[in-house]
Amino acid sequence: MARPAQVEFPGQKKQKVRLRGTKHANEATAKKLKKDLTKLLENPNAHLPEMLWKGKMRWGRTDPVTKTLKELDKIISKKYDTKWLSKRMMAKRGDPVAKAFAGSLHACHDEEFTTVGKFSSASFGSASFVRRGDGKQGYLAGLQNFSNVTLRMLPWEEHAKRGMYFFSWKGGFVCTGPDPSPPNEWIEDVVERSRFDFKLKTVDDKKIWYTESIDVDNIEDGNPPNGSIVFSFKQGSSLYIGFEELESGDKKDTSFIQHLALSMLPPFLPSIVDIAANWLPEGWPESKDLPQESLDGVDKILDAWQGLVMNEGVVGQAIRRSVLDSIEDGIIVNSKWYDCESYEQVRNSLDDVAGSNEERELAAHILLACYNAGFEEDIGLIINTRGETSERKTPSLEIIEGASCGDVLGVLWEDFGLQALGEIGITGAEAEEIWEQQNDKPKPFGKFLKSLDSAREKAKLSSLIPTKTGELSGACGHIVDLIRIGLLEGLGKAERLATSRHSSISEAAAAWAWLLAAERSSGQEWHFDGDARNKAGAWMNTTKMLLKTGEELLTSAEDKVNQLQEQWFTHLDNLKQETGEA
Repeated sequence: MARPAQVEFPGQKKQKVRLRGTKHANEATAKKLKKDLTKLLENPNAHLPEMLWKGKMRWGRTDPVTKTLKELDKIISKKYDTKWLSKRMMAKRGDPVAKAFAGSLHACHDEEFTTVGKFSSASFGSASFVRRGDGKQGYLAGLQNFSNVTLRMLPWEEHAKRGMYFFSWKGGFVCTGPDPSPPNEWIEDVVERSRFDFKLKTVDDKKIWYTESIDVDNIEDGNPPNGSIVFSFKQGSSLYIGFEELESGDKKDTSFIQHLALSMLPPFLPSIVDIAANWLPEGWPESKDLPQESLDGVDKILDAWQGLVMNEGVVGQAIRRSVLDSIEDGIIVNSKWYDCESYEQVRNSLDDVAGSNEERELAAHILLACYNAGFEEDIGLIINTRGETSERKTPSLEIIEGASCGDVLGVLWEDFGLQALGEIGITGAEAEEIWEQQNDKPKPFGKFLKSLDSAREKAKLSSLIPTKTGELSGACGHIVDLIRIGLLEGLGKAERLATSRHSSISEAAAAWAWLLAAERSSGQEWHFDGDARNKAGAWMNTTKMLLKTGEELLTSAEDKVNQLQEQWFTHLDNLKQETGEA
């Protein structure tokens, strides 16, 4: 719908209209444009790419860059003819670069610049330029801002799409035709402009650049340094960046890969350089190959970096993580790899993990037991700093940096603690007692191991009484539980339990029977009614014999244990009959 006609009133000031994508040129912008355009007019050829390739295209055709340069030569010959330039810059046909070039030369004749165009590109950068003619804005911006190493390549993007290669640096701008062979000066300029402080060494006429953390002697011996990125340029030079330097520096710094990619057109780095990463975890045998999945993962990371979609500062970390995540055997501790063929190997892996020597030894037994047990569906295990586990996609173990031996013991104790106790000489019922107590009421493992001797003694005594706490129910079970508690934990504790609230007459009778047998009934009658005391009278003698047998089990010689345990079961059977639970 057409806009209504505008009515002007006498004395009304006329409004200034500015085209979209333009801005008022401040003094600094106008001065810079004037300076650049003056240089462009004085020596136009100096700001165009030099054609280094002298070959012919298929079927003998002239390459597109040479055709365009010839067209530009015609325009240069008319650079002072503004009338001719006006026609050429508005031509509907012809080379689009030539059209923008004619418009730029026409702008060189302006005396002042008040309004300028604004150009901005994520890949090529931003700049101000003079709009003149019907040429593409990006082409005009690139031709007029020829001092911008990246932006001046923009007018040649269509030629790059047709297979031509361009390389731009502070001291030159060349086209190598379909041959992606950058000049040495281009590589040297990229190295100089990068955020890294490279050192240079020449070996057999080949230049090698490397960062501080790289051992250049290994390079000469043909061994790529561990923890490095290697750039092998197809013209013979090579460049090494250590992970240490890769991960340091200000995040605002332009990445090295961006310096490379954005100073050539097309920005396709694989055409001029092979990029490889070298990292093996400490402890990995040199003769052992990494899994193919690990190599594929590293290649994906390098591709993302080359494609400018990955932050340079995390490339080293991502490579390490990719390698570690793909390892299919052994144990990984603080990013170091260890074999799990023996206890000694696993024990050595824990040298740098927080914990006492006793904790490390027990944790090593537990880890080895876990590893030897195998992993369901080939899914491994990760232990983190919070004492939690998560799955690894490969059948291996990993302890994250910062996790302690206590974290390892805590998460694996329920499944492998009993087996680990056996490895340190605690077996049978004694081991089960210790394992169960730590499993049900866990203590810090440092404290647990310090008290292990007393725990072993207690567990040994507990194992002598063949009926376990809670094993039997009813009145008979309650009597046995009170006998065990009284013998192992003290008569006072058992007495407090016996005189507490009872859920039934049978439970009260069982408690009174134990009090009579243990001679702890004096003054406790008020806790029990007559029916409970009467019923307990029938159980008291057998309870007393069972209690006496328990006392003898804890103090007798080892050769009498079996006989006394048989005697225990005889009295227990009698008690079951008396309580009606046989």
